[in-house]
Amino acid sequence: MGEAFVAALPVGRFHGIGPKTAEKMNRLGIMTGADLRAWDLPTLQRSFGKAGAWYHGLARGIDERPVEPNQPRKSSGSETTFAVDLTTPEAVEAALLPLAADVWRWCERTNSHGRTVTVKARYDDFRIVTRSRTPGGLVDDKATLDALAIALVRSLFPLRVPIRLLGVTLSGFDQDEEAAPRLDF
Repeated sequence: MGEAFVAALPVGRFHGIGPKTAEKMNRLGIMTGADLRAWDLPTLQRSFGKAGAWYHGLARGIDERPVEPNQPRKSSGSETTFAVDLTTPEAVEAALLPLAADVWRWCERTNSHGRTVTVKARYDDFRIVTRSRTPGGLVDDKATLDALAIALVRSLFPLRVPIRLLGVTLSGFDQDEEAAPRLDF
C-alpha cells in the first residue's frame, strides 16, 4: 500500500520538498511520486544537486531518519465526516460537542492539558477552514474546551455551504503544567 500511496502523492506533499522545488519539479514534468520515481539518480542529482539523492529515496519510500516513537504528544484531536451534511448552526454545534468530549476523555485519561483549541471544518465543496484560539492559560476543564470550541465554530456562521466534516483539537501541551496559570473561562 505504501508504494501506491507514494506514487499518487503530489511532489509538493513530500517531506523536504517546498513550494519552489515543487514548482521546479512540475516544470520538469514531475507532478507525483510516480513521476519522480521515473527519474534516475544521476539525472536528479544534476537537476537538484545533493538533494537529488534524497528525492530519489523518497520516491521509493526510503527514509533512513530514525523513528522516535516516544516523543511527547503535541495534540489530541477528534474529527468525523458526516453521512449527511450539516446545514444549520444548531446541527453544527450539536455535532461539535461529542468531538470535544472525545478530546476531553483523552485529556482526563492522560492527565494532559493544552493551551490552544482548534476547530476544523470541511465544507461540501471540500474547502477546509480552521479556527484556533490560545486564551492565555491551560484549558483544564471540559466546560472551557466546550465553550472555546463553540465560540470558534460560531465564527463560521452564517453557513454559506453545508459542512461535511468537523474536528476539534487541543494542542500546546506543556511538560511543566504545574507552573502554568489556570484559565477561567
